[in-house]
Amino acid sequence: MAAALSAALFASSAVARAEPLGAGAATEPPSPPPAPTLSVASSPPAASTRPSESSACGAAGLERVAEAARRGTVRITTHTQWGAGFLVDDTHVVTHVSVVERPFRLRVHARDDLSIGAKVVFTDAFERIAILELDAPIPGKALELATSAPAIGSEVVAIGVSVDFGTREDRFPAHRRGLVSDRDDDQLAIDALVGMNHTGGPLLDCQGHVVGILVPSPSWRAAGETPMSHAVPVGKIREARASVGKTPYQSRPGINIGLETMFAGQFEPGRGFIGATVGIPILFAEQWEFLPRFGAFAQVPAESDLHLPIGRTDTLRLVGDMRIGYRIPLVSAPATVSLVPSIGAGWNWDFTQEKTYSLVLEDPTCMNPAAACTFRMVENKQEAWTQAGALFVGLGMHVHAMTFGYELRVLPSPDVKFIHQLSLGLSTF
Repeated sequence: MAAALSAALFASSAVARAEPLGAGAATEPPSPPPAPTLSVASSPPAASTRPSESSACGAAGLERVAEAARRGTVRITTHTQWGAGFLVDDTHVVTHVSVVERPFRLRVHARDDLSIGAKVVFTDAFERIAILELDAPIPGKALELATSAPAIGSEVVAIGVSVDFGTREDRFPAHRRGLVSDRDDDQLAIDALVGMNHTGGPLLDCQGHVVGILVPSPSWRAAGETPMSHAVPVGKIREARASVGKTPYQSRPGINIGLETMFAGQFEPGRGFIGATVGIPILFAEQWEFLPRFGAFAQVPAESDLHLPIGRTDTLRLVGDMRIGYRIPLVSAPATVSLVPSIGAGWNWDFTQEKTYSLVLEDPTCMNPAAACTFRMVENKQEAWTQAGALFVGLGMHVHAMTFGYELRVLPSPDVKFIHQLSLGLSTF
């Protein structure tokens, strides 16, 4: 009996020592939890170092951003340029001022092939924010503004309009991811260089809320310099929205002045010229273009210019004229394309210089066989100015900043002369 009691006590003591390491310890009431239980309940090491949702988007955050961007980003086109914007309510779009600085034929294009006319109703004093009012509402697609600017180090996504905007509803729009590297009350800086197709587009946080408007990036960047872009913070957007309608919007005059430079060639029977023109195009009444210009052309030497006695003829041609054209828009994106028929009148000045060379004896009386006769070259030069009025008709094409043109110029006096002119150049609008 005593032996059995001793064995039972020994077994009870062994079980009591083993229970803290067993599965039954999890149900015991002692206040300090057993170490193995704490180890099982703790998070994996990778989870403890994962960034929070507010600073890194992750897959779920990017999907929210993509959905917001697909819903509320729009393409804005004018008669001469295009850019991005976003809906803040059913009838208003926010963009950067540079997108609508020439607001002729202003249109807003949504992703479901919807194109709506619009007008500018607000620009801020610093010429960064522009708010457009749509001719018809686009319900249910407005983006939500963030309650505050993102913290430094937060991940953000810059949204723009891609070349295939609107062709695929499920495609993530043109976007660049970056971190907020600096901020103040007037602007945000992000460490990602965005393209011109992002100008005016929304800068979104990981919840798909608007935290800023993207501004144009500089066209140049020094080698090795860190990519950097900027945005107008959300607080300024709220101030702009609150100001709409409080004071009448003063629209800009309906006249825009630009600069045009062209390389050109002129061709006429037996002669060809090459040169350049520079002009100041003035766009008014939305589609009419008035272009005063001046050009200089040099004659391309040909075999027929050489003659005997040895010589050549050079011609410098100066041209001054005024052209009136009418722009017919063909395409608005990804680059504006316009066809421009035109008529005009001007004046041609031709400065002709004819040079001939002949050999002349230094001493016409040198008849002594013992002494060699010497010769010298004599240049004979004749110069003349001729001028004539010119009438012309032309057909040009503007592809964004590139300009192509053909003109048929007629000089009716003193003899009727036809000149064909081809040109290629750049225009600021």
